[in-house]
Formats: sequence, structure tokens, C-alpha cells
Amino acid sequence: MKKIATILVFVIMLGWIASGTQAWAADAGPSISMKSTVSGNEITVVVTGEQLKDLYAYDFMLKYDVQKLAYQSASSGTSGFSIDPIVKNGEIRIAHTKVGKIAGDNGTLQLAVIKFKRLQTGAAQLSLHDVKLVDSKLNTGGTAIKPVITVEEGSTSTDVALKDITGHWANTAILQAVQQGWITGYANGTFLPNKEVTRAEFAAMLIRAIGTDGGSHQPLQFTDAKQIPAWALSYVEEAVSRNIMNGYENGAFGPNKLITHAEMAAMAVRSLNGAAAPQESGSLKFADSSQIPAWAKPYAAEAAEKGIMNGRSGNVFAPSAHATRAEAVVVILALLQQK
Repeated sequence: MKKIATILVFVIMLGWIASGTQAWAADAGPSISMKSTVSGNEITVVVTGEQLKDLYAYDFMLKYDVQKLAYQSASSGTSGFSIDPIVKNGEIRIAHTKVGKIAGDNGTLQLAVIKFKRLQTGAAQLSLHDVKLVDSKLNTGGTAIKPVITVEEGSTSTDVALKDITGHWANTAILQAVQQGWITGYANGTFLPNKEVTRAEFAAMLIRAIGTDGGSHQPLQFTDAKQIPAWALSYVEEAVSRNIMNGYENGAFGPNKLITHAEMAAMAVRSLNGAAAPQESGSLKFADSSQIPAWAKPYAAEAAEKGIMNGRSGNVFAPSAHATRAEAVVVILALLQQK
């Protein structure tokens, strides 16, 4: 742990190294460029450094069009340590460093591979910013950057092979969510739109859709933290750290409990407003408004007012009913329209 902490401090220091330190030679200096390849709705961007001299660590920002592209994943570095990509407001921060007293890399090196899903047709622009290259003596210097590339025109496909959503009321929304990449079907080709959603599953769906905030997360202190599935842990940590989700009065999180409509309304509104609860409860016009718990009424009112949750047929909110995968998809898509 001590070594990892030291490495993280070093990577962060890339942004603090004074510009007055010894620069790399001006002649035949390093350069960085981007290239993209498109396969259907998947776009892969490769960031490459050329004419590198003793490259020990690097740090840069990649800006992308959030209306056209959805971030999927990023990898960086060939040897050493990379921080987890920090994704926020259409920017991705990539940072990598070697470890120990060793020489840096020379020549041409692939610095990062970033994958996106196309959300809309039309050309999409990506650009590099705040590039820092550091040698093994912790010197930094000027870098020639090809700052902007444009991903060419493409089309989104509606040919998603899910065999159990034809004719379903949420068919269009499910297809859109799958295309955006924050939810998938199952290996047998089904989506199971009416399957009820656990709290851990909803945390994963929501954070994948809205993106991470790039902050550090403290270990979860819930009494049942060890019951949170490994695949969902980072999403739950993110949701809790941003005050989108919390635990119960008994100290448990309940990762495998089925999420209710009332809880889903609160989480959706918190993802817009942060920790602060709505000040006014607004006018609740659902036939079962009296059944909505007092703590959830402000959230239900705002979710309804913003068109995030419209209730079930018969004008009922069904606050204690468990949300289905289809309902969760529709709520999150409506939420993304508010951002």
C-alpha cells in the first residue's frame, strides 16, 4: 500500500512540475498524435508518442463530444503503474508512470487506447489538452501535439439481438440504452425487461450511464459490505461517495435487496442535485400519493415534475413496488436528458 500511495503522489505531481525545469532538446522533440478506427458503433482512439526521449511518466486530458460519444474504457502504459482513468464532464484524464530507478522509453510508444460507443450520427470531435511528459530525472519539456481529430460520420444501429423485447412497452428505450453501452443483455440473447433490479444492479446501471466523478472513494463501512458483489463494488462506492445512495438505519447497505420505486426516485434526483433533498415536496397527483413515505415525497414530486418518473398505469406511483430492468432503463434515460 505504501508503494502504491507513493506512486499516486508522483503521478499527481506531474501537474505540479515547474515549467522552468530543464527541457528536452528542442530539435527532434517528442510529439503526440491521435488516430481513430470505427467498427460499427464502436470507436477506438489510439494516442501515440513519437520521437520520445527517456519517457518515464505522462499525463494528459482527452476531451470528447458527450452528445455523440459514450466513454467505454481506457488503458495506458506498457510497464509501471496507471491511475484509473478519471472521466468527468466529457474529459478523460490519463496518467501513467514507471516505477523505480529505471530509464524511460525512447522512440515511438502507444500511450493509451480509449474506446467509445457512438450515440448519434454525425462527425464527433476529440482533442488533447494539458499534456505533460516527464523523463527519469523528473524533467519536463515542450511537446508537439496534434490537438484535434474528427471521427467520421457514422450511423447507430438498431439491430440489437435481444429476443425478448419485441413488442415490449420499453423496447425503444432498451435498444437506446444498449447502444449507449451502459447496460447489456444476457449471454443467451435475452434482456429480461421485467426482471426486478437489486440495489447493487441499479448502482451499476446508474453510474455507468452518468459517468464517474473522478474522486477517490473511502472503503465502505456498511455491516454487509462484504456481500456487495465484486463486479458492483466500484459502482456502489461511487454512488455512496456522491451521496446518491446510502444505507439503512441498521448500518447495512442491502446490495441484494430489490430496489423500490421510492428509492429509485431518490437516487435519480440525488444524481442531479447532490446530497441536498428538494426543498419543496411539490404537488403529487398520483392516485396513491398518500402511500409514498414522507422521506420520499420530495424526491417523487421532483422526479415527476422533471418527467423522470411518471408512475405506472392507473396513475399510481407504487412506491413500495420493485423496479424492473425496463423501468430502470426508462428512468435513467430520462435522467440523462436532464444533464
